[in-house]
Amino acid sequence: MKNSKTYYGMTYFDENDLKESTINHRVELEYYAIEKNTKEETKYGIEIQKKEYVNNNIILESNNIDNISNNSKKVIEIISTLKEYKVTPVGLNDVLEDLLKAN
Repeated sequence: MKNSKTYYGMTYFDENDLKESTINHRVELEYYAIEKNTKEETKYGIEIQKKEYVNNNIILESNNIDNISNNSKKVIEIISTLKEYKVTPVGLNDVLEDLLKAN
């Protein structure tokens, strides 16, 4: 089995996103497509990584979901939507479930 991960972009929370929270440090979100190849098929998944820059430390959080589809274009479209709405690792499962039900 061969696995690979492809970067599909980054976004961050700006002042408008954070004005109702107590967070006052930079928060970045990175989005990846995961490709898993077997002899029989190729399946694609998604990973979101969150980086919080607090003082001199970086706090990392990530979540990934494998085997979403065997259609890479569908997964890239989903990643684009996740990025547009700034979905975090903790929200990935619920948002993905809703997106897949809608299609």
